[in-house]
Amino acid sequence: MDASSKEMEEIALFHLKHGTTSLYATTLTDTMESIESALKVYATIENPLTLMGVHLEGPWFSPAQCGAQDTSQMQLPTVEKMEELRKTYPFIKRVSVAPELDGAMEVGKYGKDYGILMSVGHTDADFDTVGKSLKHGYKLLTHFYSGMRGVVRKNAYRQAGAIEAGYYYNDLYVEIIADGKHLPKALLKLIYKIKGADKVLLITDGTRGCGLKNGEEFMLGKKVGGTLSVIEDDVAKLPDRTSFAGSVSTFDRLIRTMHDVAGVSLVDISKMASKTPATLFGLKDRGTIEVGKRADLVLMNEDLYVDSVIFKGNLVE
Repeated sequence: MDASSKEMEEIALFHLKHGTTSLYATTLTDTMESIESALKVYATIENPLTLMGVHLEGPWFSPAQCGAQDTSQMQLPTVEKMEELRKTYPFIKRVSVAPELDGAMEVGKYGKDYGILMSVGHTDADFDTVGKSLKHGYKLLTHFYSGMRGVVRKNAYRQAGAIEAGYYYNDLYVEIIADGKHLPKALLKLIYKIKGADKVLLITDGTRGCGLKNGEEFMLGKKVGGTLSVIEDDVAKLPDRTSFAGSVSTFDRLIRTMHDVAGVSLVDISKMASKTPATLFGLKDRGTIEVGKRADLVLMNEDLYVDSVIFKGNLVE
């Protein structure tokens, strides 16, 4: 949110060394002025390296499912603002929205019509609302389980939520922060069993805390005015331990977790890490190893740590 263009390039290089060969820079909930400030800086990047565009994660969220995001800055989405952002910052490739908000369905359809991946995120929506959102351009659940409602009881009656919709609708993709913390072993196995590798994406949700050690602190969002976060048990938390504060994972850790903890085959893990996200984002030049496609290859040792990375056919030093 407050990085210079050079620092954004450094972030991309850091994650490239850990196996991320295509990366979407992600905002979080803040004033629209701060969000647009970050977008303006992104537009000045000279060497984008792996950066493919921007994922707008906030401010169009439900305060009831805020996680570590700032509820005071959450707003209602409008087509007018979406159009303004799209025209000014054409590199916005994905937008996460709580579909139960007034205006969210219209914004979803607008985004889909202009080739933006629309995703359901930080949402208190019920099952039917998520189902309706599928007809209005939404195709993905942002970091499944995190910041979304499951079954609740109202007047003693159970009501299904966004989580159950994620399982039920075959056309809905889900992404998982597979760091072994956000989702326990049982849920990793359940998600994989029900949705399958063709509908599950791995996501780092990586923050400024990536690369730091347990006991260290960092500011989520901006260094000045951001949210203090602490690294503990290899995951970022708010100081009061009421919520995780994003993730400190790199992509190789996701691979190891899905293999060593969830017991998923390397073939299907590779699919969830490459082919499935490439398919969802419409990236036809990558995602599989085929003649004519971009040579982005990650070589790992038997313990699934990165040995070397080939990016666009060149070995990354």
